[in-house]
Amino acid sequence: MRLFKKSKSGNILIFILVLGMMALLAPLGNTAEEDNMGRDLFAQGNSAYAKGNYDQAIVHYQAALAREGYTSSLLYNLGNAYYMKNEMGPSILNYERALYLDTGNIDIEANLSLARKKAGLGTPGQASWKTFFNGLTLNGWTWAGVIALCTFSLMILVNGIRPGILRGAKLKMMVCLCLLLFMVAGGGMVAQHQDLNHWVITGKNARLRVSPFDSAAASGVVKSGKVVNLADTYEGYVFIKETNGQSGWIPEDAVSAVLPTDGNHQTQTSLPQSTVGEINRGGGESDVNKT
Repeated sequence: MRLFKKSKSGNILIFILVLGMMALLAPLGNTAEEDNMGRDLFAQGNSAYAKGNYDQAIVHYQAALAREGYTSSLLYNLGNAYYMKNEMGPSILNYERALYLDTGNIDIEANLSLARKKAGLGTPGQASWKTFFNGLTLNGWTWAGVIALCTFSLMILVNGIRPGILRGAKLKMMVCLCLLLFMVAGGGMVAQHQDLNHWVITGKNARLRVSPFDSAAASGVVKSGKVVNLADTYEGYVFIKETNGQSGWIPEDAVSAVLPTDGNHQTQTSLPQSTVGEINRGGGESDVNKT
């Protein structure tokens, strides 16, 4: 009788453990299923693009983006699809976003340059120091600063616990390196923070108005694909400033932020780095690059 009770208790314990394991493994199964769905949408977009069905490709890419978050390869392909539809505003927007996630990618830079040329926009000039700080994103420079500060603090802590363990030229060199990295990271954060306010004109022939009202007089037209700075907002209108000094109010649905604030997440590993598109497809006319 006692043996039976022990066996019954053991069975109950095993049953509870099995339920616990199932509960732990269930989210993993859901995650795998969601990852496969994102990959399927991405592959369907590539297939539609290859067939020349760019509208359908955009639908699949947008669905994959909503599920997977922002990845450089997805944004790059989305920019290519808009490019082939001759919609330079959305194309440039997605190239800009892709380049922010994959700084220095020559394929993205090449296609972005082609899109700007096709839209009648010049390549914006950039100071050499700004090019250096574009080597990392805002998150990258922030982490560099955190690492430098933590390393410096750790050295101070170790030297306090074990006086003399770090001294002389070795200590001075390490302190100087940490301070130098911290200052450079600070400069990178300041430089990259300016990009947070960059927006792209996605509407066609967006009219600048002197005030944020439909009845206000127009003061000019901004080309689709133009990168501008957002200065103010008012009841469905935004006040923008161009690099050439021109400014005015345009409808907020005519611009999109390079760094979106819609709560979508960034991920670089959920999708394969598979890209589509071609360059120099004949006649010397460059279209979009392929990797």
